[in-house]
Amino acid sequence: LLPMGADKPLQGTIYNLVYTTNGIIGTPIQVCSTYIFLFVLFGSFLEATGIAAFFIDCANSIAGAATGGPAKVAVISSALCGMVSGSSVGNTVTTGSVTIPMMKKTGYKPEFAGAVEAAASTGGQIMPPIMGASAFLIAEIVGIPYWTVAACAAVPAILYYLAVFFVVDFEAGKTGLTGMNKAELPRTRDVLKKGWPSLVSPVVLIVLLAGLQWSPAKAAVWSIAVAFVICMIHKDTRMNLHQIID
Repeated sequence: LLPMGADKPLQGTIYNLVYTTNGIIGTPIQVCSTYIFLFVLFGSFLEATGIAAFFIDCANSIAGAATGGPAKVAVISSALCGMVSGSSVGNTVTTGSVTIPMMKKTGYKPEFAGAVEAAASTGGQIMPPIMGASAFLIAEIVGIPYWTVAACAAVPAILYYLAVFFVVDFEAGKTGLTGMNKAELPRTRDVLKKGWPSLVSPVVLIVLLAGLQWSPAKAAVWSIAVAFVICMIHKDTRMNLHQIID
């Protein structure tokens, strides 16, 4: 027997493009329409809750006063933002606009400051729980739960950021760069007290994915709903929510 469309090339081509998973509506498009879109939307709502500023303030309070503090802040804040964005470009735009000028002001060379931010932000694609599109494709094609892929990526992601952190520390020690003035940095207690609502929806997502073993799409929808409620009841984030809706 001849395969479908073997005797009619045009008919076979149209059939393969439209009706099979090897054509236009294939696995990558299906993953994009079901999973990636929801997590991108989830990241937008998280941005409205002020989570990026919260992560940057946390990194400043932890490592801002250390040797070469701004570069270490860039690494830590990029790792934290990468956990909820899964995008190297979005990560760079979010944290780089703050950390690159800080690094240059401290004494880092402009090219080194840009390289640190680029390297740190790139790791966001492999930082669980929200990772790049490839993680969803792996889960869909291999047929394993998404959380299993995320859990396997945790150790390489941590090692990656440790390597970038140590390179930054070595460069700061070699050139004698100091940290920022501790009196000008926020205190960790104050940062957590002000920004804890931003952590609610990511925690909900992790619990739904890892604890309850929900599907990524279902977990993302409920996490978006939680983020929306937080934006509505938290007075500091209502304006950001209006900007997303507009």
